[in-house]
Amino acid sequence: MSLAAATLPDGSRPSPALEAPAPADSLAPLAGVRFRLPCEDPWLLEEGTPAHTYLEAARAAWEEHEEWMDFLDLGSPAWDIKRAARDLYLEHLEPLIPEVSTALDLGCGIGRFTQVLLDHGVTVHGIDGDLLSLQRCAWHAVGRAGALDLHWSTARVLPDVQVDLALAVEVLCYLDDPTAALRELAARVRPGGHVFLAMEARWGWAVAQDAPPGGLDVALGDGSLLHLEGDRFVHLLDRDGMEALVRDAGLELVTLVATHYTADGPLEDLLTGELSREELLATEARLRAHPVWGPLNRIWTAVARKP
Repeated sequence: MSLAAATLPDGSRPSPALEAPAPADSLAPLAGVRFRLPCEDPWLLEEGTPAHTYLEAARAAWEEHEEWMDFLDLGSPAWDIKRAARDLYLEHLEPLIPEVSTALDLGCGIGRFTQVLLDHGVTVHGIDGDLLSLQRCAWHAVGRAGALDLHWSTARVLPDVQVDLALAVEVLCYLDDPTAALRELAARVRPGGHVFLAMEARWGWAVAQDAPPGGLDVALGDGSLLHLEGDRFVHLLDRDGMEALVRDAGLELVTLVATHYTADGPLEDLLTGELSREELLATEARLRAHPVWGPLNRIWTAVARKP
């Protein structure tokens, strides 16, 4: 079940038939087409549980704000800030890529990291629970250098592959059991390979632009779960929690960095103009060292090694 089983709106298969993984330069028949993939985890067809909150919000957002959801489109109003947010991750991801030939991108979405990996000739297995995002991921992959396979699935039902690198960027924090999901992901990584991980931090969300009304008790409390009915279901981790998550998944922590103070963070509105990547990283470093703002990072970015 993968791109090789994709069907076009009329129920037919693309012609010529797609391989799995498919060379990116063979994906042209899918460009701009609302194709369908088999659902590999039946849980995705259910609804109403707390863990479905994020997926249900994504589906609504595609209907109401498509231009914001596809932020890889140069015309998107979110393009600049999402590019900056990706740059903060790439500072820690790019050093891993030269040693990678195969990758698994859990929560790949519209392909913000899949694009980068494909451009380096990597074979990428993308997994996401939102079908519309997977469609855009294929559209943005057309003509790139690597190969791509896509799965409409979750961390509960991962493809049976072995890869050099697995990514889980801003995805495990929305699941019922992040530790179990990370263990499943780590099982797909070859010994000596890496997991690139990003999770929502404990405090920075509460002063970010998209902080939800009704979250005051969580902001002031000792809990690590932000659950607002019909709005948010997200695990919030401090440094100790991140270290425990990696350790309990059987991985060795290589790097753990507080990030996203600016782009997608609490000080996003204070950015003026378009900062270069170097300026953005320098600003983040200043905030990381600041006695007040230092603990208010929005994201923990981590690199872990599979023993």
